[in-house]
Amino acid sequence: MHLSNDDVAAIVNEVWSSMLGLPVDPLEVENPPHIEGPAVSGSVGVNGATDCLICVEMGAEAARLFGATMFGLSEEEASEDDISDAIGELTNMVGGNIKSLLPEPSALSLPVVAQGTSPTLKVPSATKLLHSTYLCGDKPIVVTVWNRLS
Repeated sequence: MHLSNDDVAAIVNEVWSSMLGLPVDPLEVENPPHIEGPAVSGSVGVNGATDCLICVEMGAEAARLFGATMFGLSEEEASEDDISDAIGELTNMVGGNIKSLLPEPSALSLPVVAQGTSPTLKVPSATKLLHSTYLCGDKPIVVTVWNRLS
């Protein structure tokens, strides 16, 4: 299985553009910016011909902005539930589109959203199939696809 950074960049940009009206640009630098401080991540699993976990992570401020934008709220009005729902839906859309690039048959899990200090998600005994950083304005978004080893 081969996932191309260009394919995933197009997916991330399409999801952010269509759902939030915000452009996203891939960062192709050796040392991309890190997510500092509190972070939010969403993840979805793909099971079937390929078993992998797709994670979308961003800083808490970015998550608040994306949640508020998705629901037409001010950032102050966006509740924790709004933020979790938005990040879960963005992750589900990115994951579903990545799944379409993987061998069939496969099924997509429900999204899970976690908060903590970056990286919010660690996958023991797994290898990274893809790890890319994007910028939405000045806010980094990191997409990682983990190959789950059995």
